[in-house]
Amino acid sequence: MDRVRADLARYYEHEAANRLRGRPSGFRLGLLDRFTEMIVAEGRRSVLDVGAGPATDASAFLDAGIVYTGVDLAVANGALAGEAGADVIAASMFDLPFRDETFSAGWSMSTLMHVPTDQVAVTMRSICRVLMRGAPLMIGQWGGRLGDIDSDHTVPGLPRLFALRTAAHNRALLAAHGTIERWEVRDAGPDGWEYHVAVVRLAS
Repeated sequence: MDRVRADLARYYEHEAANRLRGRPSGFRLGLLDRFTEMIVAEGRRSVLDVGAGPATDASAFLDAGIVYTGVDLAVANGALAGEAGADVIAASMFDLPFRDETFSAGWSMSTLMHVPTDQVAVTMRSICRVLMRGAPLMIGQWGGRLGDIDSDHTVPGLPRLFALRTAAHNRALLAAHGTIERWEVRDAGPDGWEYHVAVVRLAS
């Protein structure tokens, strides 16, 4: 696990230093809009973004009057987020530096697939601990049938773990921590990658 975390930190510090992260687009914008509308309708006023990067998703929440807090392994992403008026704290999702039940909603995109399968339960407990009872948590992650691969397809020489679990496996892992209110599997191309989207409702 130490190697996995070190690889991720190296990659995302490089990404931040070189401003490689683009703005959200396509279906990701639709997910943002629908989730923001849902939590506003429920009267929720704070959100934790786990694996926030430079807070490229923050504006949708901030524009809706929601207090946004992000966490990311890369220290440099906090500086980039600050330029956009968003708060991103350098922290690990395995040990979030917040009190129990601090946030009324959770959001995490393209992060959980970097967690080895035997550590998913620990990660989910860490995230759920800081969310209020009954909170919705939207998670998007890459998946498929390729299993664990170390890929440097984005930046050669900087590999990251991608735990490409099947849709059924990812759904079961998430369902252990709440009720699955929404589930979507998107075909991401002919190479066997998929994108899995879930809204997990924590117990009240």
